Amino acid sequence: MHRLRQNDLNHSQAGGITIIVALMLLVLLTVAALAMSRNSLREIVTSGFSRQGAMARNVADSGINWSIHWIDLENGKLASGTALQLVRLKAGLLANDTLSGRAKDINSTDFTAPVDYLQGGTLQGELQLAGAAGLTQGFTLGLTRMGKLPITMMSQGAGSGAFTPASGGPLKQAPDLWAIRSDAQVIQGPTTFIHAKEVWISTPVL
Repeated sequence: MHRLRQNDLNHSQAGGITIIVALMLLVLLTVAALAMSRNSLREIVTSGFSRQGAMARNVADSGINWSIHWIDLENGKLASGTALQLVRLKAGLLANDTLSGRAKDINSTDFTAPVDYLQGGTLQGELQLAGAAGLTQGFTLGLTRMGKLPITMMSQGAGSGAFTPASGGPLKQAPDLWAIRSDAQVIQGPTTFIHAKEVWISTPVL
């Protein structure tokens, strides 16, 4: 009789230990699942930010390409709207040497005294790109007249009138040098992703 009771007690203890082990395993599995879900959520958020950041870089590139196209003399003859404003700003900067060295906003209303360009301005309709619903993407632009392009290892003219553009020769010979800044904005919900890009280009003398 005593042996039978001892066996029942051993079975009860073994069953209790089994239940405790099972509960511990369940807790560990729950913790592991929560950790995995957090990591997955973090990866999803990071992936989304990377995608939006890449979009902002592409939009900034679009602003640069747009500017290079319309600042060209031949293309500028066909400009209208915002593109025409860029052409007029270019002409205004060429007409006044004192405006050199500072980025000017292509949305200026007076191109003889254009306003300084500030990053993060309001996106104009013509400078916005098509996107998915709830997504706004576009760029703002600043144009800086940098002076004349220094050209080395060549000269123009003959005799006493010869000159080297790099040494400050006649203004009607050396190409004009420009800095174009494109600031992209990709807006989705409350978050705005930005990316800035700047290039220097030269244009022939008019």
